[in-house]
Formats: sequence, C-alpha cells, structure tokens
Amino acid sequence: MRRRQLVEIEDLGWCPRVIRDGGTDWLGFMANATKVFLPMAPKIRAAMNATGTTEVIDLCSGAGGPWLTVAPELAKSGPVKVELSDLYPNLTAFRDVAARTGGVVGFRETPLSASDVPPDIRGVRTVFLAFHHFPPARAVAILSDAVRKRRAIAIFEGVNHRGIGLISMPGQLPAMLVCTPFVQPFRWSRLLFTYVVPLVPFLVLFDGTMSLLRLYLADELQELIARVPGHESFTWDTGYTPFLPGLPVGPLHLVGVPK
Repeated sequence: MRRRQLVEIEDLGWCPRVIRDGGTDWLGFMANATKVFLPMAPKIRAAMNATGTTEVIDLCSGAGGPWLTVAPELAKSGPVKVELSDLYPNLTAFRDVAARTGGVVGFRETPLSASDVPPDIRGVRTVFLAFHHFPPARAVAILSDAVRKRRAIAIFEGVNHRGIGLISMPGQLPAMLVCTPFVQPFRWSRLLFTYVVPLVPFLVLFDGTMSLLRLYLADELQELIARVPGHESFTWDTGYTPFLPGLPVGPLHLVGVPK
C-alpha cells in the first residue's frame, strides 16, 4: 500500500476547536461551491433503493460537507432525510446546514464514532472527504461495522490522483483570501485566524497536503475490502467520476451494498 499514515493537525487533541472548525468550514464551503459531489447523488440513491431506506447517516461530517448541494439533488429522485454526525460535532455549522436545507438535513448533537454506529441507525452510511484520516485497521473497522450490521456504505474523496491534487493544493491560498468572508455561518474568529493570524490557511494547506498523501486510491480500497470479514456478502463498487468527460481525474468513490 503506497498510502502513508501521516499526521493532520485537526486530528490532534490539542488543536483548538476554533481552528479545526475554521478548516472544516472551508472544506464544506469548497465542496458546495464547486458542486463536485453532485454526480454522487445517484450512487447514494441506488444504495438507498437497494436497502429500502429513505435515510442517510453522514459520518465524519466536519462542517456539513457537501450536503447543502447534494441533499437538494438527492431529493429530486425521491424522499430523503440526512443526519449529520461527527466525533467532534461542529454544531454551529450543523445548525446552519439544517436551516438552509429546509429540514431535509438534520444532525446529531452527541459524538458518533464511524466504526461503532448504533444498530438502530438504519440509513445508508456516507463519508465525504474523511476516510483518508483513518489508518488501515480503523478503515477496515468502519467497513466491517457496516458489513456486520448489514448497512450500505458510500465513501467519497475529492480526487483520485495524489499528484494532481498536490499540484493544485497551493491554489487553496488565494481562494481562501478572496472567499473567506463569504463562508457561512459567518464567524469573526474565521476572519481573525485567516487574515490577522493565518492559522486557518496554514491548517488547510498543511492538512490538505497530508490528506493527499494519506488518500486511499481505488486499488488500496480493494485491499481494505479484502480484509473485511464477510465482505463477500456485499456488492462493492470502486472508481471515480471524471470532472469533465475524458479526464483521468475526479472524485473517488467506494460503495458497498448488502447482497
């Protein structure tokens, strides 16, 4: 496995919440502004239909991820109720997403571990832009929990190519300097730690670089699946959706559905 288990600052216990939230707010803003995950809505709906549910439990939600744009897109194909969750819930951001989606998106206020989801939560499990945080043993545990409890799981990352992601990473800085005032919900602390003491840009650039080096590519995801007890009882789909037709780069997906 070429992927490396490096350290991201936001994963460390001493990282101030205001800085962590500033970073996740930015990721959510970019995911919705670029609408890069809209093509993933049919994959989620297919998993919902296959398991007879209209519910989604989003794990490791950060600041709400791409749900401001994905939830309305998913609602076009039928009823849906999305619940955001995280081990470190960003409740201010969660409330903002819930309010702006007209009740389609709700949230859990209490911490939720992606590798130990209560069995009474029956919706399709989704993970956006977060699976790379977990070392192989924890990643396998997340997949195993879904298989053991017979819950469909859909995992998405923003890109399928480490090199292209690393080349484009410096472009985050000018984008942050221009767009930070427009990130919702508005926080004075975000302006302070972007323009006066630039800890949020440092976090985004450092953690973003580490994220790309930690990224599981499609063949590495297949390695993880092979380690999951009972993986044969699920149908697995791994691959990517090109940003534009013919491009060899786009958001990566792993979708597992009970047979």
